[in-house]
Amino acid sequence: MTSYAYDGAPPDYHPAELSGFHSVQFFSGNAKIAASFYVTRMGFTHVAYCGLETGSRSVCSHVVQQGRVRFVLSSPLSPTSAEKGSDMNQHLSLHGDGVKDVAFSVTDCRAIYESAIKRGAQSVSEPKEISDEFGSVILATIKTYGDTVHTFVQNKNYTGPFLPL
Repeated sequence: MTSYAYDGAPPDYHPAELSGFHSVQFFSGNAKIAASFYVTRMGFTHVAYCGLETGSRSVCSHVVQQGRVRFVLSSPLSPTSAEKGSDMNQHLSLHGDGVKDVAFSVTDCRAIYESAIKRGAQSVSEPKEISDEFGSVILATIKTYGDTVHTFVQNKNYTGPFLPL
């Protein structure tokens, strides 16, 4: 390991903090098989599922977890899927299976997002509160290297297995 000289200005006050990793989302040609690998070979457990059976017509996602490590394995449901599925198909065509989103748990989603944008980050989605019968979370997403993104997840009062649909 080596060190490097950083000539930039020291970071100013951060209004909120990253409190840890929330999850890592993989785009996969077959999310069911990918989830099965982590469950049968690495001891993960199924936590949540979203697909045709739950009303999602474009994307299928399996959430698996071991301890504090949580993976979201997602696949488009057809080659011409609308909504998220079309972006997913394009990403899979360009890159194959791989990480799309490294999500962070944060204490104040809006403050972290605004701070990142102020420092030059590009927005994918502004802070938005989503809810279901288990409570609500606030999510915002920024671009990072390549086609990978970072989502900030602020859990307001959510008690469900993963995130609201």
